[in-house]
Amino acid sequence: MAYYLYMLRCEDGSIYTGIAKDYLKRYEEHIDGKGAKYTKAHKVVKLERVFLCDSRSIACSLENKLKKYAKKEKESVISNPDDFVKDIENDRKIKITKKI
Repeated sequence: MAYYLYMLRCEDGSIYTGIAKDYLKRYEEHIDGKGAKYTKAHKVVKLERVFLCDSRSIACSLENKLKKYAKKEKESVISNPDDFVKDIENDRKIKITKKI
């Protein structure tokens, strides 16, 4: 089953990363204050980037990787998603089906 890895911009400029089966529904939950503890405290203002992954395990693995990135690196993923996808596919032999 496919999962989405998504990145949200918060009001304070921070970037939240999460996974979901239905990223639009999850985004609405974050907006409505029903999402993660972090996004309740840091209001979400924008959906920045979405990646479609082949499985939950791949999405989780990539989420963990992104959460370790410095803010500058996360900004780079948002502005240059093709580079991120290329690096991931080369390093981990993981296929990211689609990026939004």
